[in-house]
Amino acid sequence: MDDRAPASSSSRPSTLFPRLGPIEWIVFGILAAVIAAANIYTTLLIGWGDTGSIVAVLASVAVLSALRRNPTIYQLNLGQTMVSAGGGVGFAVASYAAIHIVRPDWDPNPYALAALFASTGILGALVGTTVRKQMVRYFFPSGTACAVIQRAVASELAPGEVNRPVRLLKIWSLVAAALTFPTKIAFGESSAALIGTLKIKLGLARLDTLPIATDPLFYGIGMVVGPRIGLGMVIGALLPGVVIVPALTLEGGAVHPWGPAGEWVKWTAIAVLTLPTFAAIAFAYLFKTPAYTPPGFTPGRTTYVAPTAQRTMHVLLLVLGVGVASFAGNVIFGLPWFATVLTVAVAIPLAIVNGRVTGDTDINPVRLVAIVLLSAFFWLVARDATVLLGMAVVGATIASVAVDMMQDYRTGHLLDQDSSHQTTVQFVGVVVGAIVSVPVLNMLVGEFGIGEGTALQAPGAQVWASMANAMAGEVTFTPELGWGIGVVSLVGVGYAFLTVWPRTAAWMPSLFGLGIGMLLGLDAAMAIFIGGLIKWVVLLRAGAGRSGPEKEVAQRNAGDDTMIIGASIFAAGAVLSILLVLANIVFGWLEWYPWHLAGH
Repeated sequence: MDDRAPASSSSRPSTLFPRLGPIEWIVFGILAAVIAAANIYTTLLIGWGDTGSIVAVLASVAVLSALRRNPTIYQLNLGQTMVSAGGGVGFAVASYAAIHIVRPDWDPNPYALAALFASTGILGALVGTTVRKQMVRYFFPSGTACAVIQRAVASELAPGEVNRPVRLLKIWSLVAAALTFPTKIAFGESSAALIGTLKIKLGLARLDTLPIATDPLFYGIGMVVGPRIGLGMVIGALLPGVVIVPALTLEGGAVHPWGPAGEWVKWTAIAVLTLPTFAAIAFAYLFKTPAYTPPGFTPGRTTYVAPTAQRTMHVLLLVLGVGVASFAGNVIFGLPWFATVLTVAVAIPLAIVNGRVTGDTDINPVRLVAIVLLSAFFWLVARDATVLLGMAVVGATIASVAVDMMQDYRTGHLLDQDSSHQTTVQFVGVVVGAIVSVPVLNMLVGEFGIGEGTALQAPGAQVWASMANAMAGEVTFTPELGWGIGVVSLVGVGYAFLTVWPRTAAWMPSLFGLGIGMLLGLDAAMAIFIGGLIKWVVLLRAGAGRSGPEKEVAQRNAGDDTMIIGASIFAAGAVLSILLVLANIVFGWLEWYPWHLAGH
């Protein structure tokens, strides 16, 4: 069925604020804060985060049902929208962490930071609502999947019937929490976790031992992203130790005339993650999946008449958002007000382009916004990496929240939701995420450090920091390294085509995963790959002995189950990890140490 041609329609006046009770507001607000914090942790850990839409829906059902309130699809969709808004801000705040890599002593005013992320997040939401009618016609795979799961968990159950998705969430969240605890803590004077990294003896010349992380969070992420990204990460993680470093290591440890091996690793990863990644997105349009409406959905049945005050409110928020962002950007980064205004003006069309890309590919290329801004405007402001990153943060936050909003609008469109109410709760979720994210980021960086050689590798932040330093003239390339970056970029573009060409796409390791893997440890990459392998095996078994539509339905259901299980595992693991850090801080205040964080 064409989602532009509903079977019947009706008109209904809308209001500015949705019909939610105090308990729903509180539950959704707490979940928005939790997912924002979890997204910061996972993005700093491996460079990947999730808006938490699926977990938000299932957790809302579990919590509200425990409070003897049975949420409707209308309420669940608004909860998903608010929570994913917090998750979008969490991703942006984690990207801002690049400044902590450039300047380890960085300590700006936290209130100004929260105001910056709240204002730019609201600007992103305004971009999303402006193009909603055009964007909901595209596929948005994650938004579409969330609509299917949302309808399933809110459906009427027969007497004695169990809500399967919610049961999976409860079971696997508890399993993840139980397995996370011993991978994060140590007792006595030991710094090793109770369950440390597994090490398999290989005895190879360049790979004597194969490490595998035990943290269940990595396996959950692998089940969400699948085996291709996991395999790409493993290959990328092997390249530095097996190929690049040995090739550039001289006897006695002297620096190779071509440059330090560490710089080659970092800039090769950046070369993979920039031009080839964007080329993959461009090639994807040649073979894009057409939009469709899942069976049983009739979007567009109801035409909601927007409240008369909505346009006035949006104009006021636009002016206020630009004003606050300009003021906060100047206070925090020393960014001239005109540079902030220009950054916002350029970020808006880029965010719309990102939304169009995400609608077809399910990939939000936020790095595109940051890289375009860094490349285009480095001449506009003082050649200082901090100021340049300030522009990137403003633009990337707008793009992150805008595209997140487009995903939510797609879900709401399929469920015949009131978009005015989605917009309002998005504003609330953005503010909640901004308030929570800044102290969480400071706490994690203070406890673990950030960047290469720390517990929080922050691959994405490393890319931003390196590019900002280069634009600021603080990096000197050897001619060989410059040629190397060029060759990798060109070869990567050719490989990018193979990753989307239907004849080869299913067998090609992810280009994005390869680049992130080069900046990530092999132990984490192996764990993510194993998680993806588990998902692949489950899908194979689900389709075994079946054919045609029956096989397609079975594998789709198995895919939904693995998505729910993986999202539950990674969310529970991230939240518990943050709680353990909080507990460790409290123990320090009390001067009582029943245990301590592993590695400290």
